[in-house]
Amino acid sequence: MASNSSGPYLFVAEAVLPHLHESEVRQVFGLLADRFPGALLALDTAGPGFFDTQEQHDALSKVEARMQWYCPDPAHLAEWRPGTEVVASHTLTSLPGPLLAELPVAYQEMVSALTAQRLPQAESYRLNLLRLP
Repeated sequence: MASNSSGPYLFVAEAVLPHLHESEVRQVFGLLADRFPGALLALDTAGPGFFDTQEQHDALSKVEARMQWYCPDPAHLAEWRPGTEVVASHTLTSLPGPLLAELPVAYQEMVSALTAQRLPQAESYRLNLLRLP
């Protein structure tokens, strides 16, 4: 059932979907695509390196919630629902220069430090923008 109001729509799911099981993430995709065709969905994904080390992570290790789903390649999300388009996908260290320049200096410094360290966890965490069919 499609929404009664016209879009455009933007849904943001940051630090939410990795805590669900894959079947639940697929259900979220399906519900949004069915009810809000053409909507944009901004979400973060974590690869197996991030997922496998959450017990040692400085912040994640201190919370009870655990990640249940990881996504090694956000391009695969487009396969879940025909017509889904990956509009953009970046690691924190591969943000486009103009976008990075607009961020606060402290954030730019953090990204620079992460880039220098080449941490597998930082490289497997991605910020993604999808257009739903």
